[in-house]
Amino acid sequence: MALIYPNTYHVGMSSLGFQLVMQAIAACGARAERFFIDTFSQGSIESGAPAGDFDLLAISATYELDDPYVLDTIEWSGLPLRAADRGPRWPLVVMGGLLASVNRLPLYPFIDVFAHGDAERLVPPLISLVARERAGRIDRRELLEQLAETPGFEITPGARSAAGLSEIEPAQPRPAFQDPLDGTPCASSIVTPHTEFSGMGLIDLARGCPHHCTFCWLGHHSPCYRVRPTEEILAGAERLAAYTDRIGLVASAVGAHPGIDEICGELLRRGLKISYSSLRVEDVSPTMLRALAQGGQKSVTIAPEAGSARVRRLLGKPIDDDRILAVVEEIFGLGAESLKMYFMTGVPTETDDEALEIAAFVEKVRAVQLKYARPRGRMGTLGINLGIFVPKPGLPLLKLPPVPIAVSKKRHGKVVRALERIPNTRVNASSPDLALAQSILSMGGVEAAGYILSARSLNLDWRAANRLWK
Repeated sequence: MALIYPNTYHVGMSSLGFQLVMQAIAACGARAERFFIDTFSQGSIESGAPAGDFDLLAISATYELDDPYVLDTIEWSGLPLRAADRGPRWPLVVMGGLLASVNRLPLYPFIDVFAHGDAERLVPPLISLVARERAGRIDRRELLEQLAETPGFEITPGARSAAGLSEIEPAQPRPAFQDPLDGTPCASSIVTPHTEFSGMGLIDLARGCPHHCTFCWLGHHSPCYRVRPTEEILAGAERLAAYTDRIGLVASAVGAHPGIDEICGELLRRGLKISYSSLRVEDVSPTMLRALAQGGQKSVTIAPEAGSARVRRLLGKPIDDDRILAVVEEIFGLGAESLKMYFMTGVPTETDDEALEIAAFVEKVRAVQLKYARPRGRMGTLGINLGIFVPKPGLPLLKLPPVPIAVSKKRHGKVVRALERIPNTRVNASSPDLALAQSILSMGGVEAAGYILSARSLNLDWRAANRLWK
């Protein structure tokens, strides 16, 4: 199996989900060899074999803007780009991951099979059927017919046509989930310095999300929140400790795990340093913050999302300034020097004044930072990640009138300029053109396949692609 991540090695190997898919494949006795867009021309990471030589191309994708790279990897593998032009002599092209679940339709003409759900449930039947086809016991038509009857798999019209099956219109797929998670792999199997989490071992705490933020697809469409048993998490950390003393705890809401304080305490007792994939102010506990401090972490990330309390409530985060600032106070008081915060503009019903409250709130945070920096004689930074609201299918916010693109772009610029005037603040601002591209790809139907092809022909000049799409 050629396991393809349609982005760079750095991004792909930062994904714990990608590593867990590798382990699920290995558990079935199959071999997965990795491919990334910046290493594709060299063949697989493991053997250097070209992707077109494999029985199956398995693409794991997360981000809408990776859609063009999905097409690149199919072409680089030597396959016809469209599923309808491929037949049994070509490797089967299967795609899973969050992107397939959020909106698969723009990629419908190019993929044979979409996989929806947990890899632990999906991989065994897929490998069994592909192995039977390879052995000559079934043909491609029978393989697709049997996959179509297996929960979690969706056969596209192009693949049906190429195999001589009747075409059907896109329908809501039936996801397959592993519930509970007991006994499934939870820890990364590869620790590498060439990732966002350099030299860190990652552990999966939970699947789904217990929160229902109105801007987040996961909290409204994933299955019920499922946590891993504490003893399995600690066993995973014990295995990783042979390679690294740095452990990253990964979940949509790390602090929501009922055993998080016990987990943090035990990992510290074992001499391990802890980081979190996310830190929700409403879930964070003093034990979690102390664990960061004892691990020597000098930078912490939180996501207030908005400076206005009203907009926060609209986003499903009913947290007032005092609560956030109390957590910030504790973070700096325990020794952190820098803080990264996520905000967004372009939220439906938001006003210019409410958007500019982001800068006013950052000023309050900086006052707390200064309070602790002066006695230490060291001033860290405030990293501000300023995004733009991107609609996703089925979000509650879609019931409200959207902010016109021109208004959103102008408002975003005002907030960026206000933030850039704050000392020791580094602003990473989303591009309005990229936000519009994401919106098209996350909300578009099968017709948005033309948008992907247009973007590729323009060398991913998204601004030009947006103009043509209008």
